[in-house]
Amino acid sequence: MKNMLVISLIVSIIGILILLILSNSLQPEKINIKDINFQDLNKKIQTQGIITSIKTFQEQDFQIINIKQENYSIAVLVNQKTNLTKNQTIKVIGKITEYKEDLEIQAEKISLISLKLS
Repeated sequence: MKNMLVISLIVSIIGILILLILSNSLQPEKINIKDINFQDLNKKIQTQGIITSIKTFQEQDFQIINIKQENYSIAVLVNQKTNLTKNQTIKVIGKITEYKEDLEIQAEKISLISLKLS
């Protein structure tokens, strides 16, 4: 009985360690905005950029956040209102989608990286 308890504990700890390792290695591919293209449609990616504008749609309760890296920009759709502001640097994890022949990111997670001081 005691051996079963020890074996169960060891197997549980090994399982948790495997899950931790896998969760770190299963992050979406990091990609620069300039490298996003139509071949990436429906692909889950990770990118970052500086917020250049935020448009809030009160009726539908979502936002379109435009971010840029160097001279390249992309729209990020967020299905909730955020407390983000212009000139903040954010990391976005989401899926590449198309709207009116333009690529955009349907955000799953947004993380604040920094605030650009001007």
